[in-house]
Order: sequence, then structure tokens, then C-alpha cells
Amino acid sequence: MMDQKRTEVLLFFLLLWAAASTQGRCQETVFALMRSDLKMADQRFQKKNFKAALALYENVARKRPSREVTLKIGRCYYFLRRYQDAIAVYDEHQKSGNNLTAIDKFYYAEAQAGLKNYKEAIDSYRRYLAQVPDDELVLKKVWQLSNIKYLYEDSLHYAVRPVPLNSEYGDLAAVPSGKGLVFMSNRKEVQVVSKIDAASNAPFYRIYYSPVHKDTSAQSNGTRRYGKPVIFSKELSAKFHAGPVAFYDRSHKMVFVATGNSTGANGERTLQLYFAAEQSGVWKVTQAFPYNSSSYSISDPTITEDGKVLYFTSDMKGGFGGKDLYWSAYKNGQWTKPMNLGEFVNTPYDEVFPYFHHSGVLYFSSNGHAGFGGLDIFRSDSTTTGFSEPRNAGYPLNTNFDEFGLVIDSLSTHGYFSSNRGSKGVDDDIYEFDVDLQSYPLEITGLVKYREHSWSDSSALESMPNAKVYLIDNLRGVTVYETVSDSVGNFTITIPYFSMYKLKVRNEANDENIVSLEIPRQRKQHTIHEIVLIKDTFKEPENETVK
Repeated sequence: MMDQKRTEVLLFFLLLWAAASTQGRCQETVFALMRSDLKMADQRFQKKNFKAALALYENVARKRPSREVTLKIGRCYYFLRRYQDAIAVYDEHQKSGNNLTAIDKFYYAEAQAGLKNYKEAIDSYRRYLAQVPDDELVLKKVWQLSNIKYLYEDSLHYAVRPVPLNSEYGDLAAVPSGKGLVFMSNRKEVQVVSKIDAASNAPFYRIYYSPVHKDTSAQSNGTRRYGKPVIFSKELSAKFHAGPVAFYDRSHKMVFVATGNSTGANGERTLQLYFAAEQSGVWKVTQAFPYNSSSYSISDPTITEDGKVLYFTSDMKGGFGGKDLYWSAYKNGQWTKPMNLGEFVNTPYDEVFPYFHHSGVLYFSSNGHAGFGGLDIFRSDSTTTGFSEPRNAGYPLNTNFDEFGLVIDSLSTHGYFSSNRGSKGVDDDIYEFDVDLQSYPLEITGLVKYREHSWSDSSALESMPNAKVYLIDNLRGVTVYETVSDSVGNFTITIPYFSMYKLKVRNEANDENIVSLEIPRQRKQHTIHEIVLIKDTFKEPENETVK
């Protein structure tokens, strides 16, 4: 009996030991899996695959939350431009009695600025400065946000609008070429199997072309019509990402970006530059940029018209941090070693999408220099020693969202840029802009005349008294000013800001006609317009919105 009890006790302890051992092994397995997920998440984060890193960090946090993992989740949200989520994570972290690190205080401030919470952003920057008092860039950010009104000073001189070829996917980096527009997009093609970028879970970017025609009708006021986008060149199709591009030599030559075929030591492919030339209507790759590398990326090229100076973005070692701008010259048949543009232009953060204008102005985007938040467009003038301190391009080119990829014509009156403002930060779209040098508000005078029929002699013009004249902003579809002509057809209107305008003229019989209004881009003291209408073309009035 005693032996039986001893056996039962021994068996009981053996079962307890086995259960404890199994539980321990299970626990070790869980911890090992969490460590594995955390290591994988850190690797994804280092490779800037923030979406994949976030999913892994959140999985770790659900099983075993920690202050370290919480901060990493906040950082992922920040880099994914999910600013509201980043702020919520950081707030919850602080409510639990934990402090933010200096870099997380900076990200918190940047997120507030990205949401136009400028007062909160200033306070957050100051908390960061309490730990890092010598950060001159952040001191400038505080000053700029405290004086944000200065970034609106030139807003009356710009007319900005999205181009109609934008899709629900990413469309960006538009550059004029010939009679059309070349841009990059990751839109899905009908009846085409799209390769998917694992980092974004979206198709790879490809280079597209859209024909452009200027609409000369009165209703359009000279706006541009964009044709259906098509693949720019099958010969330049890349296995992975392709674009952006930069043209030179009257658009017969180009330099473009494509993902390299080989992987680096970290298993990742880098972005590289290639040159191509048009031969009998077909684009052919002529050479690769000799400083391409599997260790760093080179992208966002801009090149002078003669093809002798190339500017680009790179994260190569030896820079100021993040992505920097570099230049290389073509001498004696070869490209010189890339040179950093220096501390006036580059910051410890990101400088991207340079564009060199023939006037000597370098446009680029940065999230390091002071602005609205996110990527802003800046301009820097060339000097004998390099480039001047950058100036923010201001509103409406810049907003609290990301703006980049600006190009502008030789007269500096029309151009394109890219922004994620329309989708509230989700994806990028292409925007078109016009700029003038007039002083606003601008007062102009005019004279309304008419002839009875289209076949009437032009000398048989009669004045149109008591005609109602409406100034309509063609981009916004609203009437911004209205007046009445005097007894001999004279009128005066005030143009409040630069835009695309048309005039609606309504006669005493309450019939109306519409004509385009072209505003001189250069500043003038007196502007007189003579409007000649044909009575045959008058029609019944339409409803208009007065603003």
C-alpha cells in the first residue's frame, strides 16, 4: 500500500514536471516568436518598409506591450504620413507616465505641423529644443510657423489646379516634352498583368505620355486639354520602378530613373540613372550613369539643356543625412565624381526632386527647411560659390501636405508640380500652375461694342449701354465681380487675384454672351479691353454663383 502511494506521488510530480516543462517550452516559443517578429520589424523599418514594419510591431505589442515598441509604432505612423495616428500613439504613451525621446518629440511636432496644428507644433518643437537647443533648423521652423503669414504674400500671383489625367493611384513628376506631358504613375493597366511592389502593395511605377492641346475657345480661356495617357516608350520599360525623367537637347535626349537589376548586401535593389536618346522615333538606352551603385540610390534627375551638368538626389554616404542633392559635370567625355550641394541646400533630413532652371534658379523640395510641414518646394539662386540660402515658394504651391517635382517653363509663367493634398496624404497627383507679375487687386477698363450679325461689316460697330458685365473665375466657377456699362458702353472691373477669367455680358434684353479675358502677365499701369460681341450669338441667361 505504501509502495503504491509512493508510486502515485512520484507519478504526480512527474506529471507536474512535464506540464511545467511543456509550459516553459511554449512560453519560450512565444518569446522566441516575439523576438523574431521584433527583429523582422526592425529590419523592415531600416529598409523603410514602414507598412510591413508597423504590422509586425503591432503584433508584438498585442502580445507583450512595451514602451520601446509603442514608440516604434508611433514612428511608423509618422513616416507613413498617418499623422493623426502618430499623435494618438504618442499622446497615449505620455498619458501612461512615459516621456518621449528627443527624436520622437521632433516627429510629434512635425506631425502637428502636417495637420496645420501650428500652435501645437510650435510648443512641441520648443519641447524638443529644450533637449537639443542648438538645432538651428528647428529654430527656423519655429520662427517660420510663428510668422506663417509671410508664406502667403505671393498667393495672389498663382493659379493652381489639378490636371485631369490624374488617377486613383500615384501620378507624379510631370515634365513637358514636345507636344505632350511625360509623367510616372503606378496606375493599373487594363488587360495587363501588373507586377506588385511588396513594400507598397501597389503596381510598380511606369513612365507615361499624354498629348496636350491648348484649348482656344472662349469657354476655356486658354486652358490645356490632356489626351489619354499611354506608355511613353516600350523600349525603356523597366523590370521594377521606372521614372522620373529629365529631357535635354530639345527633348531628343533624356536621363531617367530605373530600379537596378542586382541587389546590394542588404538584399535590396537601388534606384539608378540611365541615359537614352531618340533615334528614328525610338528611344534607346545609351549608357548608365557611372556612379550608380547597389549600395545607395540615385534618383530625381534634372539636367541642363546642353547636357553638361546633372543634378540628382541620393542617399550615398558622406552626406548631411537623409537624402541630399548632388551634381556632376560632363567633362572630356565622362561624368565627374558627384559633389554634394552643401549645407545651404542640404539638411539632416530629405532634399529631393531638384529642377534647374536656365535662369540659374534651383528648385527642390525639402522637409528639413522651414515651411508649412511635410515636403515644401524651395528655390535657391546660383552664385559664384554654389547656391544661396533656400527660400520657401509659399502658398498655394506649398501646403501642409507634400509638394515636390516642380518644373517651370522658360518664361517662368507656367509649370507643374506634384502633391498629395487632394487625397489628404494618401497618394500623389499632378498639379498645373500659372504665375504672373501683375499687382493685385488689378483694375481694368473696357468698352462693350456689338454688331447685329456675324456677316456685318466690322466698321458698323455700336456701343452697348447698360450692359451687365460679370467677371467669372473660370477655375472655380464663381462670379467674383460685376458691374454695368455706362451710356456709351464703358465699364470698369476689379480683378481680385490671378486666375483664368472670362466675362459674361448681359444686354438690356437680358440675353448674354461669354468672352475670354486674357490678363497680361507683366505689370502695367493701364489696361483697356475692347469687347466686340455679335448680337446673333446672344443666348438665354444661365444661373451663376456670385462670390
